Parts: sequence; structure tokens; C-alpha cells
Amino acid sequence: MTTSYRYSKWDGRQTGFDLGPGDFFSEMSDYLMEGWTPDEACEWILKQGIKGQSARVMGIDDLRSELAAWRQNAYDKYNPRKALHEIKEELAEITSLELARLKEALPADSAELNERERFLNGLDSRPGQAVETLKDYQFLDEEAGRRFRALLARLEDIRRAERFVKRFGEKFTGDSHIELDGLLELMDRLEELERMERSLISGNFDDLDPDRTAWALSGEGLKSLVMLRNFKAALEKSGLVRTSGERTELTPRGIRKLGEAALSDVFSSLKRNKVAEHETGFRGPGPARPEDTKDYEFGDPFNLNIVNTLKKSLARETRGRGIKLDPGDFEVFESEYQTHATTALLLDLSWSMSFQGRFPAAKRVALALDHLIRTKYPKDDLHIIGFSTSARKLLTRDLAVTTWDSNDPFTNIQEALSVAARTISGSRNTNKQIILITDGQPTAYYLDGYLQVELPMFFGGLSPRATFETLKEVKRVTGMGIRINTFMLDDSPSLRRFVDEMTRINKGRAFFTTPEHLGKYLFVDYLKRKRKVL
Repeated sequence: MTTSYRYSKWDGRQTGFDLGPGDFFSEMSDYLMEGWTPDEACEWILKQGIKGQSARVMGIDDLRSELAAWRQNAYDKYNPRKALHEIKEELAEITSLELARLKEALPADSAELNERERFLNGLDSRPGQAVETLKDYQFLDEEAGRRFRALLARLEDIRRAERFVKRFGEKFTGDSHIELDGLLELMDRLEELERMERSLISGNFDDLDPDRTAWALSGEGLKSLVMLRNFKAALEKSGLVRTSGERTELTPRGIRKLGEAALSDVFSSLKRNKVAEHETGFRGPGPARPEDTKDYEFGDPFNLNIVNTLKKSLARETRGRGIKLDPGDFEVFESEYQTHATTALLLDLSWSMSFQGRFPAAKRVALALDHLIRTKYPKDDLHIIGFSTSARKLLTRDLAVTTWDSNDPFTNIQEALSVAARTISGSRNTNKQIILITDGQPTAYYLDGYLQVELPMFFGGLSPRATFETLKEVKRVTGMGIRINTFMLDDSPSLRRFVDEMTRINKGRAFFTTPEHLGKYLFVDYLKRKRKVL
């Protein structure tokens, strides 16, 4: 059997070299972490493309630049006036032939000769108007008549070319010769460029047929256009997004994928052998440890090491009667005791979190922790609470598209702690903890049921009443047996004093870190705490 291969020029549409929905969703997730909506993220990807290390997809701006380059190249190369000049020369030759024939056919002093000569010599300098004037003229010279009829048949083309030269002629600076047919084709190309550009600006990719646009784009540009046309449809077909009315939404699968990507980003900075399993030093119910075994004792989980058990039986004298097991032969794998915890993650959404990459880092960590617990520690409970001027619970689907609050810029740690305590206090898990991610001191609080906001007394200082009411809530939460771990994305002296006092009251821990190290600090701490009874 003979295998045939067909080779063709790359035009951007061949399969096998394009990006898949996962690649586009990965790019989209970066914008979602910044707090953009799915529609905003899609729009920006279409506009800017993907400029990754492994692949590059040109966006609308780059494609428009290629169209503009094609147009400018035409401006620099051609002189469309030459096409009209050739028509003028053809008209001049036609009139010359006719005038010569008139002098042969009519008497020198006849009125008809004078009238015809005056008519032919007085034609408009514009070719289109001259042809229009001559269309009812009866030529005596056959060749002149034949050549004129050829021009008359193209009157609309001539007029169109004249309008084009009048409007755009000054843009052309080249000197290359171009005939009328070539000029008309160039005009069609330039009009098509305008249509393509309008479609790109409006994002209407359905009107951009690759077969009709290949002439204007490079191979990379054509490939990018094909992928951008299929970008949204590919995401929807893969089940990562869906269209609801006029909005694009993440599907449950898309939300899981977002959490998976966030977890991968966080874990990429950690040593896997330190965090892959997070056992304690206690033995008990939990996953078996295949590297450690022990003699079975009553009450142990029966994770039988069959090989070692049979080897013990064979080591005894069987006297040819086959293997006979004795209770003392049983050997089991040791198992790890793992704690179960209920955690409330408090995510600062105040205005200052928009600075220095703080919010994307905090959101990525929150999604990663949510995904980790849902997939690896399903017996743990995680509740996410967003707070700015006020606090509110966030579901995973809310967290995936949430952003910092530009309209509620204050920081209400007091209410966040209160909501967290109410949420996790009823959990059956013995270990209850609050993880607080913030970058600022409290500036909002509730007093006698009324919301109060209070700016610091001076730059870099604290808000006295807000601080006092927040620390009161810390003391109340501490009395409920709930541990508070604070991850602070700022380390000004006043913040240190506030966090130190909060830590002193609660006996929790404080981490002063940066956005790029937040994930490492939080995850290492979370997993280490699962190794012991809190």
C-alpha cells in the first residue's frame, strides 16, 4: 500500500499548528484574575491577541496594522493619475482622427466643418465629461468611432476612477504605471480593506472570509484571523464558557479550570515534595503510607501488606501443606492522621488592593485554595468572604468574576471577622480558622448597628475608633476558639502595630509578604497546619 502526501503553501488555515481552547482560556484567566469580566477578557484578547512564549496570535490591532501597511504600500507605489492620463491621450487621438477625416470629407469653408471642429476642440478636460459629451456625436471616421465606442462602454469606470483620484489622489506618491483595469482592481482592494477594517473594529469576524482576505494578510496574520474567528465558539464548544443573553459567563467547568490554573500557578513556586502530602505525626485513619509497615494490632486499619504477610508465612515451616496464615503473620501499612478544618478566607476588596498587583495575587490564591480543598480535601470546609466597606459571602462562581470595589473603597475587617465567625462557628470540625488577606488597616466598622467610616488621623497612621472596634471583634472571635492567620500585603509601621496587637490577642500568626510570595506563604502555612491537631 502506498501512502501519498500532499504539500501546499501555508495559508494559516491548516490544522495541527493552532492553539486549542485550553490555551485561549489560559490567556483569558490572566485577565479574569485582574477582575475583568469574561466579556471584557474576550474583547481584550481579540484586540491584543496572545503574545506568549510558545505561540503568538495577532490581535485586531495587529491585523489592522497589516491592512494599513498594504494600503500604504499601494500609496507609495502607484500613480493613479497615469490611468486617467492614458484615457485623455486616447481621446486626443480619437479627436485627431476625426478632425483629419472631417477635413477630407467636408468643404473647407462649410458651416458643418466649422461647427464640428469647434465642438471637438471645445471638449472638457475631464475624460468622463468629454466622453459623456461625445456619446451622441456621429463620427465620420470609422476607426475613431470604433475606439470611442470602446471608451463609452467604460464611461462608468472612467467616472469612478475620476472620483477616486479626486478624493485620494494626493495620498499616492509613487510613480509606477497603472492602467484603468489595474486602477479599478486597486480601488476594489482598497474598498475591501475598509470593509475588513470595519469588521475588525466591530469584532464581526463572520464577515471576514479567509479566502477573501488572504491577499491582504501575511501567513501569520491569516492564521491569527482564523483562530480569532473560532476563539469564542471554541471556548463555548469546550464547555468553558456560555452565552447568556448578551453576556458571556463561565460554566462550572470553566470555574473549575480557573481554579486548577490558579492552583498550578501557586504550586509552581513550591517544592512539591514538601507539600504533596500534608500528614501529621499521628497515626490513625487516613491514606496508607506504602513506605512504612508494621505488625497488625487490634484496632488498626486493615491496609494489608500482602507481600510481607505471605513472606512471614513462608518463613515458617509449611511441610508441603501450602501456605497457612497465622494471626502473627499479618503486616499492615501505616496510615497518616490528617486533620479536618473549617476555614474562612477573608479577601480584601478595598480600593487599595488594585495597586501593585495585590488583587490578582489574592484572587489567584483564593481560587487555588478553593480548588485544592474541593479536589484533595473534600472533608475540609472553605468559606470565602469578600470585604471592603462591608462584607459579603462569595460563592466560587462569584469569586471567579469578582473584582475590587472602586465604589466602596474602605476596609471593614470588623464585619468580615463577624461574618466569618457566624459562618464557621456551627461547623462540626474541631479546627476552625480564619485566613485574612489584606493590605490595609481598618477604616470602616459597625457601631450600634450603623456603618461608620473613619480615615486615619494622619498619613500612615491608624483610625482609632475603627481599630478599637476591630480588635474587640478579634477578642470575641478568639473566645469562640477560632484562630486568625493574617497575610498582610503591606508592612508600614502602623500596620505592624495593628497586626501585632491582633496576633497577641488571638495567638494566631501574621505574615508580612508581597503579592508574588503570597501564595507560597499561605499554602505552606495551610498545609503545615494540617500536619497537627490545631
